Amino acid sequence: MPQKHMSIEGENYRFYNTSCLDLSECEDNSIALTITSPPYWNAIDYDTHTNDNKAWYRERNYDGLGKTYEDWLDTLKQVFSEVHRTTIDGGFCAIVIGTILHKGKHYPAPFDLTSQLSQTDWNFHQDIIWNKVTGGVRRAGSFIQHQKPGYYYPNIMTEYILIFRKGNKPRYGSQPALPIDDVFKRDIANSIWHIAPVPPKTIDHPCPFPDELVRRLVLLYSERGDEILDPFLGSGQTARGALRFKRKCVGYEIESKYIELARQRLYEEPRRKYHLLPKVEKHAVESENQLVMFES
Repeated sequence: MPQKHMSIEGENYRFYNTSCLDLSECEDNSIALTITSPPYWNAIDYDTHTNDNKAWYRERNYDGLGKTYEDWLDTLKQVFSEVHRTTIDGGFCAIVIGTILHKGKHYPAPFDLTSQLSQTDWNFHQDIIWNKVTGGVRRAGSFIQHQKPGYYYPNIMTEYILIFRKGNKPRYGSQPALPIDDVFKRDIANSIWHIAPVPPKTIDHPCPFPDELVRRLVLLYSERGDEILDPFLGSGQTARGALRFKRKCVGYEIESKYIELARQRLYEEPRRKYHLLPKVEKHAVESENQLVMFES
């Protein structure tokens, strides 16, 4: 197998400082699970962040995956076609992605990507909504100022975890996954997961996903000894979760600074020590105005 641009290799992990459009270092049918979050088109300038993490990097001219939104989608389709080649029969691919708000326009990225991949050999398995609970893009202020129809823009507090499967049937494991405890019954068992995001500036990366999200995906969709892939390695959250639970990891990342960051963080302890569990409460209707919709 040809080797190129290998950055770092250690016990149970391999990181490559190269584009994930070519995953030739990964053999066919070798990856049990992919966990990744693609760079958001025109949302974050990764080049700016790697050069100066204090600079404004939220509006970007970065076009590493395509100059237009359509180019971005087409590139992701190519990437996940390569991921499919490397995945074992019955294996899974989990993509963490949210809608994109750019210059006043909202792009339905999770739905468009699902449509793209559904045209390939991937089978759509299920979707999970990640409710960030304590963080998100605040937009409801417009309605607070103008309480009239048409002014409503909800705060963006969620992302999707899109689960795709290779083959007609999932690979069913033989090892214990997660305990059926209160966390499972009240949160993990449902299609909405309540997980706090990583606090800003605690990791030198603009958008790392939390350890708890990785923990759940690793344990629910893979077994000990499996190899897990992250084609957009970033700060190495996938690799940390893989090694923590006795898996192996392969990562691709075009920014050499993030490769080194991922290596340094491999064996750090998880930062958050608690779970967020939803609690549903009934509230009495106190205003007649709230009953207008029921009037004949």
